[in-house]
Amino acid sequence: MPSALKQLASKLFSTPAEQDKEQAGLDDVQLAAAVLMVEVARADFSEDAVERRAVEAELRSAFGLDEGQVARLMQAASRRADEAVSLHRFVATINDSLSYADKLDVLTQLWRVAYADGELDKHEEHLMRRFSDMLHIPHRDWIQRKLSVAPE
Repeated sequence: MPSALKQLASKLFSTPAEQDKEQAGLDDVQLAAAVLMVEVARADFSEDAVERRAVEAELRSAFGLDEGQVARLMQAASRRADEAVSLHRFVATINDSLSYADKLDVLTQLWRVAYADGELDKHEEHLMRRFSDMLHIPHRDWIQRKLSVAPE
C-alpha cells in the first residue's frame, strides 16, 4: 500500500487521542507519566494553577521538553485522562518501559505534584498508594519518596 494511502487509512481509523499523539510527536512513556501527574493534580477535586505548574515543571525537568512540547503533552494528557476508563494501561506503559530506579523517579515526581499546593489531600494520598502498588514499588520506598518531598 503506498505510503500516502497508509497515512490516510491511519488517520481515518485512529482515535482522536492517537491522532493527538502522532501530531504532537509524543513518546508513550512521557504521555503515560503526564496522565498520572494530571490525575494526581485532579485527585483533590480542585485542579489549580499551582498543581498545573508543578506538572509542567516536572515534565520539563524529567524529559527535557521546551514550553511548546510541554503544552502539547499537557493537552494530550488531559484529554487522555478525561477519556480513560482505567489508568492501568498508562501504568503498564511505565512498568514495561522503565527500570525500577526510573519508576522511583516517576513516583517522586508524582509526590511533588501531590504536595505542590502545600498540603496532601487524602484522595491524593490514596491515589499515590494505588499508583505505587501498580508500579510494584514496596511500601518502604513509597514512604521514603514521600518523606523526601514532603514539606517540613
